[in-house]
Amino acid sequence: MTDAVGSTISNPLRVLVTGGTGTLGEAVIQAFAKAGHRTFFQFCRNDQNATRLTDTLGATGFKIDFSADFTLPMSDFDVLVNCAGINISREQAHGVDPLIWDKMMRVNVTAPFLLSQAVLPGMLKRGWGRIINVGSIYSLRGAINRAPYVASKHALSGLTKVMALEYANTGVTCNEICPSAIDSDMIHRIAENNARARGMSVDDILDEYRTMNPVGRMATAGEVASAVLYLAGSEAGFINGASIPVDGGQIV
Repeated sequence: MTDAVGSTISNPLRVLVTGGTGTLGEAVIQAFAKAGHRTFFQFCRNDQNATRLTDTLGATGFKIDFSADFTLPMSDFDVLVNCAGINISREQAHGVDPLIWDKMMRVNVTAPFLLSQAVLPGMLKRGWGRIINVGSIYSLRGAINRAPYVASKHALSGLTKVMALEYANTGVTCNEICPSAIDSDMIHRIAENNARARGMSVDDILDEYRTMNPVGRMATAGEVASAVLYLAGSEAGFINGASIPVDGGQIV
């Protein structure tokens, strides 16, 4: 199998998705698996979901904690989807615990960098590869009480652009998907914490997230996964270094 410039592409693709047991990660795994590709995934805690993904989709899971030193059991992948991310601080900048800052940077930025380093040699040898980073609308704008998260997403966006330029003539592309709030387990956990802090109901907080978007709802994980799947295809070979909002027009 070859693409438009004649580089060799494995068929099916070998795909690594991080954060695979999260709502979005699972949707991405499902999209690739249903398209017939060999899917592997990283997870940190949810053994039950990991087992289910293996049993139902034939995906192979690696239990790795990105907040600590780690090694990747294998590195020969055609597609890397850096989907894992954490958002565990709601303090103003002066009140952010430096340990929380470090943990968020390790998971949200350092892990994608190290994983990219691991998979790039094989991609470059084959002359084809896709690195797809899952950022956020906060890769493109600021927000109060989210200094570590916004800073980490801006850093991931910068890393995306640097790698896109460095490998632009190799057949390897690097892009970033920037979704707004996704109807996911993570957003529900954030809503629960926000509700406690503000003395509101979780439903009211979730309604705020919905009404912030001009579409009047949150994104579905499947909608974001479809964008990831497209960027992994040969037809997206001329998209490189892009930060693509999947946000219903929220930051237009």
